[in-house]
Amino acid sequence: MEVAARQVVLDGDAVRAWAAGALTACRAARELIDAVNVFPVPDADTGSNVTLTIAGGAAAVAADRGLDGPSELLATFARGAARAARGNSGIILSQWLVGLSAGLAEGPPADRDGTAALVGGLERAASAARDAVPDPQEGTVLTIAREVARHARDGMRGIDGPPAEVLAAATEAARADLDRLSASHDVLRAARVVDAGACALLVVLDALVHTLRTGGLALQEGDLDLAWLPHAGPDVVAGCGPASGGAYEVMMLVGATWPGAAGLAVALQGVGDAVAVVDAGGSWHAHVHCDDPAAAIALVPGPAREQVVVRRVDEPAPADRGLVVLTPSPGLSAWYATCGAVTLVGPDPDVEQVARAAVDTRAGQVVVVGAGVGSAAAAPAGAGFDLLATAGDGPAVVACLALVADPHVAPEAGADALRRLRSGTPASADEVPGAVAALLTDVRGPQGVTLVHGVDVDPAAARSAADALRAAHPALEVVVAGPAAGAAWWVGVD
Repeated sequence: MEVAARQVVLDGDAVRAWAAGALTACRAARELIDAVNVFPVPDADTGSNVTLTIAGGAAAVAADRGLDGPSELLATFARGAARAARGNSGIILSQWLVGLSAGLAEGPPADRDGTAALVGGLERAASAARDAVPDPQEGTVLTIAREVARHARDGMRGIDGPPAEVLAAATEAARADLDRLSASHDVLRAARVVDAGACALLVVLDALVHTLRTGGLALQEGDLDLAWLPHAGPDVVAGCGPASGGAYEVMMLVGATWPGAAGLAVALQGVGDAVAVVDAGGSWHAHVHCDDPAAAIALVPGPAREQVVVRRVDEPAPADRGLVVLTPSPGLSAWYATCGAVTLVGPDPDVEQVARAAVDTRAGQVVVVGAGVGSAAAAPAGAGFDLLATAGDGPAVVACLALVADPHVAPEAGADALRRLRSGTPASADEVPGAVAALLTDVRGPQGVTLVHGVDVDPAAARSAADALRAAHPALEVVVAGPAAGAAWWVGVD
């Protein structure tokens, strides 16, 4: 323990140990937590999202070897988690860490053993987690966070022991109430499961208890008791109704200086639910589930967007090879996500963002399709990435169609389709039939026509053009997609 004006709960080495131990614990519990994830949507990914969130925090701590002070390291842990946060659960947990960090740093000076600072930190953490969402729900992780803090406050008065024992008793008391508290929420009660986010928070707290009790050692998987976690089968999530908030998840990092950030949470509630907008240390991190990702993205002007990720909520099970698409077109993000892609929207994604999207595919091998984005858009170095760079969204759509049609999502399938592709950019809908007819003369054994329209084209006009092509060429498959940035009309024949 470090001693300054007051006794601190964690020294620098202990913060590093907790970050590493929390990641170990989340990885071990991931599948069990995923299996009970039915709220806010039944997408079975809370354990995975929390693991990736904690991994971001742990990586930030590990990377900053110049910091030794516990307050600075805790703040680094929290900021790293906030920037790396995945899903509603990850954002809430990251803000719990932000609150805990702030509360521990501001502990009372006359704190004999650090217990008062710990209790204050837990209360601040519970409040920060609740403030992360505009529509807090009782019976969820937010309730468990509050109950841990309440039990710790009561325990500080009744337990003559160090912070580790106060936290251990508070965590166990909240765990004992988990079934009852979860049952107070309609969705969880109907599914007969406990809240997945609450389970994740308790696992992270177990890692902290271990570090405090051992004087600063990181929890190892063999130290972890997961017997209390429910062992649910896949039928639990499968038996729940579809997500009510929308088919897509949108996560955005927004510049801290953008003046509209204060009203973004309310604006996002107008297009979807499971909304959260939080401070991610120099940026705002926004999350929403919606049916129209382009509408959510449009709420933030292009220059203020630092990172935009779109994916299907009901994503397919992890495959041997995942798909990432880099596109400048918000209007096509839903189309790409429906193909199973984790979609990065922006003119110039960097390698770190591409690597993050690749992790989100939960696949060991990843095909990255670049839709004519900036020069920095390249797959990260390593054998796990195959890059298909195209001239724009039209060829990228063709590549994705070929990739998803291939059961192995082999990059060769996309590359072959691009080699066969012949394309054009007619100036108007009236020129589309003639452009296709001309392209067909240059393709041996054509199989399909792809029509991509721009943002200035009425979707009804695009559908009419596609219907006309189907009528003129009944043997060919016709796919229409849009709106895309750039040319008003693009046609391709494969």
